[in-house]
Amino acid sequence: MKVHVRKIVNGLSLIVFIMAFYFVFTGHSIFIFFGYLAFSAVLFLPRIIYRRLGLHENFSNELLDWIELSFSGIVLLSVAGYLWLFDLLYNYDAYVHFFTPLFIFIIVAIVFKAGTVHWKIDTTKSDNVLASLVITMSLILLWEISEYFITIYLGKNMFFTIGQPNDTLYDVVVGFMSLPVGAVLIYKYNDVLFSKIKK
Repeated sequence: MKVHVRKIVNGLSLIVFIMAFYFVFTGHSIFIFFGYLAFSAVLFLPRIIYRRLGLHENFSNELLDWIELSFSGIVLLSVAGYLWLFDLLYNYDAYVHFFTPLFIFIIVAIVFKAGTVHWKIDTTKSDNVLASLVITMSLILLWEISEYFITIYLGKNMFFTIGQPNDTLYDVVVGFMSLPVGAVLIYKYNDVLFSKIKK
């Protein structure tokens, strides 16, 4: 599975990189261009963090597979939004702001647990869930506040929805609604996952 997942991620990164230049040459917002460049680059972030933290010493590469697939899901949700799905699909914005924090929560929880195992720090499932909640909620607020200030105070729009009112509060609420789902999943399947991937 390892080789196939890496190839899929590499291919996705190349496609997103090429699409960045398509949008800049067709006269779209510079935020779209830089957004796509960022998306193509961050697809490699999981494997960099995985190696830097030395998690491969304690876990099989199946752990990295799960992290990369979840992370790619986040990127694809956002990329699909740039491809006008925000307008074409009913309430696509709500899906993005629900599932993106859910994926982030799962990734944070997996990395947090893997880190505590690697550094031999005793933690409970409740510790893992609580830490992941705090980190994910902080990331949601940081992103939405940044988007709010860019849209309102700089007069720049990061997406295709030019002229529409900012829906920061709605996005935050929808994002927070996904966290109980992530908490239940991690609490229930945490031990099952790590028992399979631990060396």
